[in-house]
Amino acid sequence: MQHPSGLPCDDGVAAPAHWTRERLDSWKEVAQFFRREVRTVQLWEKNEGLPVRRQLHKKLGSVYAYRRELEQWWIARSAINTGYQPAPEGPCSHRRRIERVQEYNDSDLPRILVLPFDVTHSLHERGLVRQNVERFAEGLREDLVVELRHLSLNPIFLPGKAVSFPETSSLAFMKNIAKEFAASFVVTGSVRYSGNQASVSVQLIRGQDSTCCWSERYELAFENMFDGQSELAVRISQAIRQESLHRVKVRKQDYGTSHPPAYHACQMGFYFWSQRSKSALMKALGYFQDAITLDPKCADAYAGLADTYVSLSYNYLLPSQYAASLAKAAVETALRLNPESLPVQNSLINLLINCTWDWPAAERRSLELIDSGTMDARTLQLYSTLMNSQGRHDEAISLALHGHRLEPLSDWINGQVALSYFYAADYSNTLSFARHTIELQPQFMMGHALLGRTEIERGNWDQAILALNRGLELSKHSPCILALLAYAHASAGEVATANSILLELEECRSSDCFPAYDVSAVHAVLNQQGQALQNMHRAYDTRDMKTIFVNQDPRFASLRDTLKFQQIASSISAA
Repeated sequence: MQHPSGLPCDDGVAAPAHWTRERLDSWKEVAQFFRREVRTVQLWEKNEGLPVRRQLHKKLGSVYAYRRELEQWWIARSAINTGYQPAPEGPCSHRRRIERVQEYNDSDLPRILVLPFDVTHSLHERGLVRQNVERFAEGLREDLVVELRHLSLNPIFLPGKAVSFPETSSLAFMKNIAKEFAASFVVTGSVRYSGNQASVSVQLIRGQDSTCCWSERYELAFENMFDGQSELAVRISQAIRQESLHRVKVRKQDYGTSHPPAYHACQMGFYFWSQRSKSALMKALGYFQDAITLDPKCADAYAGLADTYVSLSYNYLLPSQYAASLAKAAVETALRLNPESLPVQNSLINLLINCTWDWPAAERRSLELIDSGTMDARTLQLYSTLMNSQGRHDEAISLALHGHRLEPLSDWINGQVALSYFYAADYSNTLSFARHTIELQPQFMMGHALLGRTEIERGNWDQAILALNRGLELSKHSPCILALLAYAHASAGEVATANSILLELEECRSSDCFPAYDVSAVHAVLNQQGQALQNMHRAYDTRDMKTIFVNQDPRFASLRDTLKFQQIASSISAA
């Protein structure tokens, strides 16, 4: 008997009733779902990003999770560990044991890579309809991976942003990606819709010679797309199983030689790191650490680890000085292992800009990569950030737009363009790119934060507060978003509300992750100069990464003529 998620179950033991429900409502149910101890799944949630949610109450909180999300998490974690044999752990080992799914070692079964479905949008449809179709396409692919796993096949879970896909899936591309991931078959498909009708086409491509082994088209009503998503995934997976098992006897392959599991762990790490939310960053951290466990010489994993530490600090999830020390150590290791790696060079530039504040060195490194032609969109985004901090707005915008031309559908690149326009006080263009960033990644809390800050500068208080409340919800009540909300209320003249939020923030003042920089801005707009400068000095002392923008941030206009502010600003630029 098999567990719905692909985990083995004891024969003859009936599955608990909660396995038939989508939502699990306690740690005990989550643990039973995986057939593990409660302590084990709690550690997975803490260290490996297990998608468990929390519902806060007045006195106590409760946890819940969705079965589909747990299944997808397990598949993703298991797929990257195919063929990996963990080393024995000593009594003092701090590395967690990496779990494996036994069924993935069956060399008689084909490996199947499911690519993102192409979506052809109607020219007349805009906004929510387009987003819903995109969500359906991605959800169908995720359900298909789960169903293939239920059928004891070997689906390869690959997030849509983990690699770059061309707009059309050419035969050459199919053959190359099948070879790269040692896939026996590649599943590709498209979603088209018009009016109330949607059409889903699916093809099964043999990896060895790009021959189409099977194809089918499915019709469904647009209003019932999401209701029929799981059923359609079952129908497709059953057809794929019949065709794949009938047509191929998979040869044993030395999969780990050309593309070791560490490489795929890195790709997963970068995918989650790009989302920037707390849960995504914790997942990224886990994947990069897994990659290093799998291959201690994986330089890119150390680079990703460094970038994740910086992002955790930027979002006030890790003390700045501690994060900087961890990032510095990771970058130094990465440079020893592979100084030619572009991700390693980018992580060094990130460290120089945000942690050591060595801006001349950061600019030299950026120009070297650009002049040599080895830069990528990430390099341009970092260089644009550096220009923002120095008030070189035209250069910042130009660099960000160059990155946008390279990766037009990247949420963080669109966010960088928005930031560049924001610090140049071009709020019309800021709004355009901030909204596009949110369209690309609705869960990107800093996109909502920037949208709120922009509306504040435009004097649109209601829209600003609405955007910031959404960011607060997504961030699970992040103190820095809460401080931005206080600033919005203060700017709108709602002093009592702003002071109430400041009082709430005082409860975490003793924390090393206290958002002193954003709290300083609230006191500044309330004309509380002494408290504003006190908090700004704390932000500087703790090396708060946001203080590099202090000279360009419009929230501190009233403080710029004060001697103490000028001393802090000068110290940052001279660091």
